[in-house]
Amino acid sequence: MLYNWLKIAIRNITKYKIFSLVNVLGLAFGLAISIIIYIFIRQELSWDSYNNNHDRIYRVNSRVDAFDASFKSAMTPIMVGEAMKKDIPEVEEFTRVLMGSHKKVSYNERQFSARNFYYSDQSFFRIFTVPIIKGDPGNLLTEDYTVVITKETAERYFDDEDPIGKVLYLDNGWKFRVTGVCENVPVNSHMHFDFLASLKGLMLGKGTDAWNVNVLSTYVLLKEGAKPAQVQGGLDKIARVNVYPELSRIFSEDLPSLIKNEVFEFYLQPLKDIHFATDIANQFEAGRQKIYLYIFSILAGIILLIACVNYMNLSTARLSTRIREVALRKVAGASRSQIIIQFLSESIFFSILSTFIALAIVELITRPFLRVSGISIDPESYHRWYLMPILIAGTLIVGILSGSYPSLFLSRFSVIKIMKGGNYKGDRSSRLRGLLVLIQFTLCIVMIISSLVMYDQVIYLQKKNLGFNKRNIVVIERAYALGKNEKKFRESLMKNPEILNASLSLALPGEISEKVPLYYEQAGKNKVAYLAETMADDDFIKTMQVHIVQGTNFDTSRRSDKAWQVMINESAVKELGIEKPLGARLHYGDKTMKEAEFVVTGVIKDYHFESLYEKIMPLMIARLEQGSPVQNLAIRLNGNDIPGSIEYIQKVWKKLTDNEPFDYYFLDKDLDMQYKEEERTAGIFGIFSFLAIFIASLGLFGLAAHTAELRTREIGIRKAMGASARRIAFMLVTYFTQWVLWSVLVAFPIAYLVMKLWLGRFAYHITIEVWFFIIAAIIAIIIALFTVSFQSFKSAKSNPVRALQYE
Repeated sequence: MLYNWLKIAIRNITKYKIFSLVNVLGLAFGLAISIIIYIFIRQELSWDSYNNNHDRIYRVNSRVDAFDASFKSAMTPIMVGEAMKKDIPEVEEFTRVLMGSHKKVSYNERQFSARNFYYSDQSFFRIFTVPIIKGDPGNLLTEDYTVVITKETAERYFDDEDPIGKVLYLDNGWKFRVTGVCENVPVNSHMHFDFLASLKGLMLGKGTDAWNVNVLSTYVLLKEGAKPAQVQGGLDKIARVNVYPELSRIFSEDLPSLIKNEVFEFYLQPLKDIHFATDIANQFEAGRQKIYLYIFSILAGIILLIACVNYMNLSTARLSTRIREVALRKVAGASRSQIIIQFLSESIFFSILSTFIALAIVELITRPFLRVSGISIDPESYHRWYLMPILIAGTLIVGILSGSYPSLFLSRFSVIKIMKGGNYKGDRSSRLRGLLVLIQFTLCIVMIISSLVMYDQVIYLQKKNLGFNKRNIVVIERAYALGKNEKKFRESLMKNPEILNASLSLALPGEISEKVPLYYEQAGKNKVAYLAETMADDDFIKTMQVHIVQGTNFDTSRRSDKAWQVMINESAVKELGIEKPLGARLHYGDKTMKEAEFVVTGVIKDYHFESLYEKIMPLMIARLEQGSPVQNLAIRLNGNDIPGSIEYIQKVWKKLTDNEPFDYYFLDKDLDMQYKEEERTAGIFGIFSFLAIFIASLGLFGLAAHTAELRTREIGIRKAMGASARRIAFMLVTYFTQWVLWSVLVAFPIAYLVMKLWLGRFAYHITIEVWFFIIAAIIAIIIALFTVSFQSFKSAKSNPVRALQYE
């Protein structure tokens, strides 16, 4: 019997080629997109799961909530891990990880820029699962100035030479001996190191061992069965015993109220959640917002649902032919259950055929899709063992879902009514299919509006006036490599008319700045506020073209005053309540800390030094002394000859640094990368909108064909009574597009609410304009008219004699 059903399915495919092709392609595209998105989501959810004990590994984060400021940090004081292992019995092991700055690493004549230079404890490899290829796993990172390198790094520096025992030289004068080689860190890891050096014996600087200074990340491995809630009490005790005495020294007058309001705490974050943490500062790598995984899942589901609905519409479009087949089978003794199984088998066969085509489509479109959407997928993800059973199960579900309505609908008719020519045309089912088309186009229009809003928001983020000029600024990394030649380098740059200014700074716009508590006393009233802090030289304001609203730039004549010169922004003036900011003196914590005193020389206009996700917060820029070793050198070009300017800068750099690696980037490109997630999502919405409306148009074509078939005799009678083909075509087009017009009305409020919620994530965003809705409606209506016009004119021009002889 199954063989006969298969023969009938193949016969229907060959007999109705266009309908079969539309059916199969619709399902295939829906399945292909679902497969790609499923693999991507599966990869995202697997982040850091390669670690054997990933469910027992936690990162210790810190949270501050005081003085109208609230923020979280992935960094902790150095001693937190030791205190936890000593005082909290649930902690089995701990390790500390420090991400080093961008530096040059050399071996013999080979020298490369190293961005992923990390430091950690010996216990790192007991917590994280990174297989060791060479070296003694039990003795790695136990000695001062030793390093473990990845397989890829070993090949780059040593080729076929054994790296064990070799010495690598850093540009700051440190030397590290290679004691181990490990596998490359997997793609789905929240930190990717090329070098992992020993933290033991590393001098982090005076004062970095204080409990109020966060300098590195701490990870703990809990014992089997231990819960984070059991550890939290111990963490609170560690904070009370060690951190609050430091806070008492700094905020002596306000400490009681701070403790009452729980100003500071340590807390555990599961390893699996780190990749999706976007509200935590000082992470090794930027996290991904988990909400986008839900959005992509919903989009893939919508595409697949639209494809399944199309199958239902197109399967019933040949109703008159299949209804006679059902009648003959019932006369021959077939039961309703057998007919249902037959049609379900046929739809499953279509689903299987569509799955094979979908796999071919996946191979063809994956790379272009990933390139356009910006999604990255590990190629190995396509070869996971779990994909096959999921694919089989999905194929069966799609087949049953697609064939459920046609099979139940066609099998319910009475043989006697069919043979007598009774009303089996299914007006009610026609309305249902119209409702399904309404749902399809509603979803399509919502997606079109969403993609338009997202694209406009991305453009807004990239073009918004940030309060400084981000264009034509090239940033040289590892500026400290200039050493004593830094002044000479800048003098050489200024000789080129294409170069306007150059400035050294610890942090540039777009980089998250450290938040520090500053104390200000005025007329007997005390005020403490958290300010973002950075350091820059005298040329920073001119290079960034930031506007000064009060005072002047840093005053180089103030040599006798030991206080640090600072410039603060308008938000800092408002937050601290300073009436006369020029000459005002600020302190770390309170006025007892004379060694950390600042004098305000100027007030700058608020500018966006962080992303547009956040509102502008109070900022302090301290004067950077000449000769200070810093990472960034920003150079402003006039933009007339950027390639020539870069070539000139590189030539001077090579000359004054003895041929050091020349690493640079453009500030505007770097800032635009902050919104890569939104740009990627807008691209995916655009692609999905196109696919959704393409598949929905196939469904509308099926509805048009089916409706025209039902109204064949009506069309013949109208033509016999003198109706013109144009009038009949207009009637049919109006009938077909009414569902699209209704979908426009339904989609508008849904799209508005969805985009209102999405834009609410940004502190600064566009206004949802009327033209978004108008364009989406025009696109949907034009596509719908184009889709049904061919079928309408074909039916309107048919021979009325044949139409009257219909059935």
